[in-house]
Order: sequence, then structure tokens, then C-alpha cells
Amino acid sequence: MEKMARQITENGIDYVLDEATETYLPDLKVEPTEPIGKYGRLRKKYLKDYHSPLYQAMMIKGTLDEHLAEIDRTANKYLDRIIKGMVEADGLTEEMKNTDMLRWVGLMNNYKACAEEIILHELIYDG
Repeated sequence: MEKMARQITENGIDYVLDEATETYLPDLKVEPTEPIGKYGRLRKKYLKDYHSPLYQAMMIKGTLDEHLAEIDRTANKYLDRIIKGMVEADGLTEEMKNTDMLRWVGLMNNYKACAEEIILHELIYDG
């Protein structure tokens, strides 16, 4: 029996031998990108678990990391904007932080939780 080559190139694509199955698999190289934050990681898990064909297509095209980074940037900007709007609507001030810290922290935590809920439904699980 003839020994199979460890690596071959066909149609401009490099293939590496998977010895366990004796088949050639594409030797895909992923360029390093910026680190993906919390919202990008949540989006990745959602796509992987519930939209596998889209996830795989983006992986093959090499657009997944760019998509996740954009989702993360957008989510963080949106989070800041939503929280700022809630703070202004309720008239929360820096002075309140000094006079009634527990109330201020409680309100800020509530604003962040509400804003994250909006982001999860509009960007991560629907976008």
C-alpha cells in the first residue's frame, strides 16, 4: 500500500492528511484579530448553538471574527447610550453618588441590567 503525502495543494488550497480517517482536510489559517468582548462571545455562542449553518459559513469565509468584533463594539456603544438616557430621564446626579451611595449604586445596576436585556434581544439573539 502506498503511503499518503502529509500535505497536498489542489486548486490553490493546502490540505493536510488526517491520519485517523485517512482523508485530506483543508489547512485553514485564521488571521489574528482584536480580542472579542463579552457581547461578541455571547453572539458567537448563539450563532454556534442556534444558527450553525450561518456560523460555519462565516467561519469558512473568515468573516466571523469581524462580525463578532462589530457586534461587541456596537453593543458597548449602545449600552453606554441607553444608560446615559436612563440617568438623564431619572435626574440621577454625581452629587447623589456622594449623598446616597447605596441608592445610586442600586439605580445604576438596574439601568445596566435593563440596558443589557435590550442589547441581548436586539443585537445578540436577533441581529
